[in-house]
Amino acid sequence: MNENITTGASATARAAEQSAVDYRTITEVSDYRRAERLVDVLSDAGFPVENVRIVGVNLESVEQVTGRLTTGKAALYGAAGGASWGLFFSFFFILFAPAVVLWQVLLFGLACGAVLGAIMGAISHGFTGGRRDFASVRATTANSYEVQVRRAFVNEAYATLAQAGYSVS
Repeated sequence: MNENITTGASATARAAEQSAVDYRTITEVSDYRRAERLVDVLSDAGFPVENVRIVGVNLESVEQVTGRLTTGKAALYGAAGGASWGLFFSFFFILFAPAVVLWQVLLFGLACGAVLGAIMGAISHGFTGGRRDFASVRATTANSYEVQVRRAFVNEAYATLAQAGYSVS
């Protein structure tokens, strides 16, 4: 049996590590828009941007609590999601059965979706057993961003940015 078999995850990590060796950081900026702007300047000048990447540095996971979550609110959120799915399926049904009364199909889909969504929202909240009685929004952010270029293109990138009036170091 071959003992050199690797999992997809470790092979991916190894490939990322090897490709990191081939890149050089040409500048580090404090926000993503500035990094994006530098890549856009390179692109506009005809630089081969497939050799550029933007890397977030010092990633943080931030979860902002937006409020208390009760069974009623969970049912309301579920109803809203269910209603949108109900409308989607109603429109889909109308495409293939054009002889039906439009408003009745839409109203039926909206109502059925909302009711089923509310039931599912309440049930799923009940299954948490009070362990998560709050709603939140989660995001991953970086403290800074590095603009990296493949080693073979570093000098060309510096020259292109200098020609466009950008001083990077």
